[in-house]
Amino acid sequence: MNGQDDAMKSAMELFAARLAKRDVARSITDHRTVERLIAMLEPHEQQVVRLRIGLGPSPALTLAATAKIVGVSPSRIGQIEDKAFRRIRWVCNNIDIHDRSALDALIARRRDEAAEAERIRKRDALQKALDQERKRKAKQDRDEVRRAKARDSAWNRKLRVAQAELDRMKSDAQFFAEQIAQIEQRANWLRAILPRDRQLAALREQADEIRDAIASAEASISNMLASPPDGPQLGKEASTNDGH
Repeated sequence: MNGQDDAMKSAMELFAARLAKRDVARSITDHRTVERLIAMLEPHEQQVVRLRIGLGPSPALTLAATAKIVGVSPSRIGQIEDKAFRRIRWVCNNIDIHDRSALDALIARRRDEAAEAERIRKRDALQKALDQERKRKAKQDRDEVRRAKARDSAWNRKLRVAQAELDRMKSDAQFFAEQIAQIEQRANWLRAILPRDRQLAALREQADEIRDAIASAEASISNMLASPPDGPQLGKEASTNDGH
């Protein structure tokens, strides 16, 4: 018996020992029977069982070594292995393991079930991903609306302040215009009583400054109205203030 045969025999012995069924273990003398029994397991179970009993290029591995290859914890490997052999024991209790056609039919059915389970898993995973993306997009949209409203509110506050300042300056300009008009109307007889040229010049200088400030404020407001902030729910209050 060569090394390959020894390895196969060892794998079969470990397999039979894990079944914990002496009558079945004694009857498992063909490695093809072992292969068929393993084939009806789920793919990850097949991998674990093969590694644990040494059915493959390497000898039987410990839980820790198997866990390192599979990428899970040793305790998880133990759980997978226990479940796999429970499946195999069920088959041994309910089907003649030497009936090739019965085993092949079971393997085909298990493969169909596994394929359906995988299809459902992928469908559910896709739906979950779509739901997560929908929620992420909805949150992104809510955040953008919130930021846009904040920008809109800040812009409208700035516009209201500018409009109020413009109104104040226009009121001041009206006051200076009235003062100048009154002085000019009384200029002749006021000069006869008390010189007012210096006062008139000062008022006119202030009036000029107010007019320049008004022109600058109006230009600033026009620029604001021409460039409202981007985003939803914007510019509504601005259009109202524009007709102020």
